[in-house]
Amino acid sequence: MKYLITAILAIVILSINSDVEAHSGRTNAAGCHTNSKTGDYHCHNAKTPTTATYCHVINGSSRCGYAYSSCQALVRQHGGYCAKS
Repeated sequence: MKYLITAILAIVILSINSDVEAHSGRTNAAGCHTNSKTGDYHCHNAKTPTTATYCHVINGSSRCGYAYSSCQALVRQHGGYCAKS
């Protein structure tokens, strides 16, 4: 009986749906990144970059703090251009 209750409790806990969605992708030198699926730019623990970085400029919006190679990858995927920050 003890094992049955434990199993039911485990199933209930594992079946609880959470609204939290994780996403992959490392942050740039500024602590920010572009979500590769949506193209949205957001920050996690934003910080001041210590090295020369580039801005991904798209639709008049600058998203700064990227290494040149990362910026170029964003340009290939979402358009725009890279500018040194």
